[in-house]
Amino acid sequence: MILKLALCSLRFDKIISICIVASLCAVIAPLLLLFSLRFGIISNLEHKLSSNPTNLEIRMMSGYRLEQQFFDDLKNNPHVGFVIPLTRSLSVTANVGFNGKIVQNLETLPTANGDPILEEMNLNGNLSETEAYLSETTASDLGMRVGDTFKFVISRITDNKTVNAVVPFTLKGIIKKELLPHKTILVNFNTLVYMEDFRDGFEPPVFSDGSNPNSQRKTFAKARIYVKSLNDLEPVSKQLRQNYSITDKLSSVENLKAISRVLSFIFSTIAITSIVGGVMATVGLIFTNLSRLEKTFALLFLSGLSKSGVFLIVIIQNFILSVCSYLCSLGLFYAGMFTFNLYFKDLLGPQTLVSTLTIEHVIAGGLMTCIVCVAVSMIVCRFKVLNLKVADSLRNV
Repeated sequence: MILKLALCSLRFDKIISICIVASLCAVIAPLLLLFSLRFGIISNLEHKLSSNPTNLEIRMMSGYRLEQQFFDDLKNNPHVGFVIPLTRSLSVTANVGFNGKIVQNLETLPTANGDPILEEMNLNGNLSETEAYLSETTASDLGMRVGDTFKFVISRITDNKTVNAVVPFTLKGIIKKELLPHKTILVNFNTLVYMEDFRDGFEPPVFSDGSNPNSQRKTFAKARIYVKSLNDLEPVSKQLRQNYSITDKLSSVENLKAISRVLSFIFSTIAITSIVGGVMATVGLIFTNLSRLEKTFALLFLSGLSKSGVFLIVIIQNFILSVCSYLCSLGLFYAGMFTFNLYFKDLLGPQTLVSTLTIEHVIAGGLMTCIVCVAVSMIVCRFKVLNLKVADSLRNV
């Protein structure tokens, strides 16, 4: 009966109910759109940084004598996602030839399972010693495709003569230029080590007959280091910077955080102002509506309905109005979101969404709307309806 009375009252005063819903929509819809802009802009900035593994990389600028303990410590660091040793800079260059074309002085980097660049490309880091990945720029210059066999050439000077090691390699994949912007080739870690050994006068596998391998290697010059996330970049950089010369994208991450703080402050200030104004407007609407229904409530009391029953009717009515207001606000929000994204599509790219909300945000917004409306109605009803004096309300009837 309580629910039926509440619904009948809303239907009887449908014009007033529509006005209340419209008034609440005027507050809720802009708040949703405002929050979606803040979330969309910051999310896009974070995605552009975190989706490119090069922004998670820490590069060592100078050569050192790094022992195994250094790499073990990094692998055990919870902030580090991937680390692999590097040889001296002079030992990592190679020439690549295919169908009469040649690209000289390619930077050779080691790779393995867990390499963020390969994971971004959905490629396997488990290469054999004569397999490689090429950067898109290099593959394009040579006209190569996945599966092609090419010549991998490195040189050394022995007895004042230049000795070349020419080894056939198989192209296992091509890395897009956004991830490897320079002319680069990724090879098995052992292959990189054999390159340096060959240039140091040893006879390692792959580039020689393996008759005189380097069995005394204990240190490496550098390391490829990638942290797990943008938030992990600062602690690892701070730790390494104490003893090593490094470069990273920490400044870009800090700029992102600064932009996030500024936008958060601006949006939070506007949002708080709007919420306070919306709550005040809601209080006024509910108070005015309850004042208008005083005589109705008085008659309900005389008909035998308890004060708790009337209280429940008011709560149900305002709950229904809040749900309707939020659903209408969602419709207006999605229309505004579509307009924003459509406008910026040509400016920022088809994959960029400047205005967006997750399903969790939508549910949280609905719960907050209902809770605020119900809480306000309970407070107003407590002082306006439960303290109602029937005789005074019906005196002028």
